[in-house]
Amino acid sequence: MLRLLVCLLLVPVASEAGAQDHDRDVTWRTYASERTARVRVYPSPDERRPRAVVIDDQASNAGVVTEEAPYVADLIGREFGFDPVEATYVFRFTPASFTEGAPEAGKTLLLRATFRRTSSGALGAPQWRVVTADDVDDLTDRAFR
Repeated sequence: MLRLLVCLLLVPVASEAGAQDHDRDVTWRTYASERTARVRVYPSPDERRPRAVVIDDQASNAGVVTEEAPYVADLIGREFGFDPVEATYVFRFTPASFTEGAPEAGKTLLLRATFRRTSSGALGAPQWRVVTADDVDDLTDRAFR
């Protein structure tokens, strides 16, 4: 009985603590190397795309993560349990994305990507758009910081 009470008390606290669903590194292998990106998943107020995924590229990656965006989106969808076409992805590039040890602060490039399925059911090429920090705030319902 006490365990049930503790669980009931923790559920509202956990949901109020922040709107972020996940925040962790995701790693995958390419032909040449292993790559890692920080992935944060947020619920979204948009019913058509119920979640926003912010992906931070890292300088240690051998290349830019956008080169394999459909694969990364599919991997994230499998790992976090959702269809990639039901999310809006924001690929975030800070100074730390290009230079090891550089700060996260500074000029930031934000690229929004959305995906659709092809007639064969595969994940198609992304539709890209440069967005602003305000756009990311809207996509994450002001939870992204």
